[in-house]
Amino acid sequence: MIFPAILHVRFPNILKWLWLPLVLLLLAPDQAQAQSKQRVVQLSGFVATGDSLYGVAGAGVYVPGTNRGTYTNDYGYFSMPVLAGDSVLFAALGFKSQYLIIPENYERQSYSIIMQMQEDPTELPTVEVFPWPTERDFKEAVANVRLPDRGNAIITRDLDPRRLEELARITPMSDAQNYRFWQNQQIQHQQNRIMAPTVNMLAIPELLRGLINGNK
Repeated sequence: MIFPAILHVRFPNILKWLWLPLVLLLLAPDQAQAQSKQRVVQLSGFVATGDSLYGVAGAGVYVPGTNRGTYTNDYGYFSMPVLAGDSVLFAALGFKSQYLIIPENYERQSYSIIMQMQEDPTELPTVEVFPWPTERDFKEAVANVRLPDRGNAIITRDLDPRRLEELARITPMSDAQNYRFWQNQQIQHQQNRIMAPTVNMLAIPELLRGLINGNK
């Protein structure tokens, strides 16, 4: 009497687990047939910036939720297999993402496009980095800095007027200083010629006769 009772209790669970594989087997051919109807299309093209012909390198081209995807090369070109009816996403840093839908009734084996990406610059917030918790602590630390005595001695020596005068005397002039010195000499020479007294050439004979006759 115990054996029939066990069959009566467990038999419904056994039927449930037997019907589940049968249902999956009946649905599998329909799903495989639906997938086989999707045509494989070779999608290729060029991703450009706006209306220009400059390619976008490293742009992602993929079908979300699948393992079908690729990246554009250094010139903006790409090529990848897709299925008819796929929604292909184009994404790149600094540009707005765009979608391309492959028509479900597309019958050709290849699909070529030129995708024009629109710029979308992203401004990052300014971040101020301090080695102290607050700006007040930073200002206090700077105000409390004490230079070593050796540093003060070097600063005092370098600002000594006698040392500065000696450095100015022994330091050779640069090209620009030499040019300015030559230019000043030329200007001074021109001024001396202008300020020099002029000699009346007609008075020279009279002057010679006065010297011969002893006139001063």
